[in-house]
Parts: sequence; C-alpha cells; structure tokens
Amino acid sequence: MQRIKLKLDEHIKKLNIQQKEFAEMSKLRPATISQMVNNKYDRIQLEHLLKVMQTLDLTDFNEILEIVDEREKE
Repeated sequence: MQRIKLKLDEHIKKLNIQQKEFAEMSKLRPATISQMVNNKYDRIQLEHLLKVMQTLDLTDFNEILEIVDEREKE
C-alpha cells in the first residue's frame, strides 16, 4: 500500500526550530503543524500546504511530499 508522506519534520529540523515556532511563522495552529509533522491526517487542506511551502520558500511539491510504500517497512 502506498501513501503520501509530508516531509515537514525534515524541514523543521533543518531550520533548527520547534514546531510551535514554525506554527507561528506559518500562521497555522500548532495542532495542525503537529498533525502534519507526524503525518496524522486524512487529508491536507491545500491552503495549509501552500502556507507551509511559502514559509519554507518552496515551489516544488517534490521537496515537501513523497510517495512511500508501506510494504517496505515490513
């Protein structure tokens, strides 16, 4: 089974900041950022994804999203 993984945790680590700081920078709720970092969501609002990408100064979705194969974990 494949799923889409948001690589926000990697970007936050590179910035050497806390999730709460990133939430303030992106103007998103800390709970929303936590869900995105932990990939605990059923769907992502495009507006939220856009805010994250703008905050990180990204224009390529490949830099923030990736398709992972869950079978490879087994």
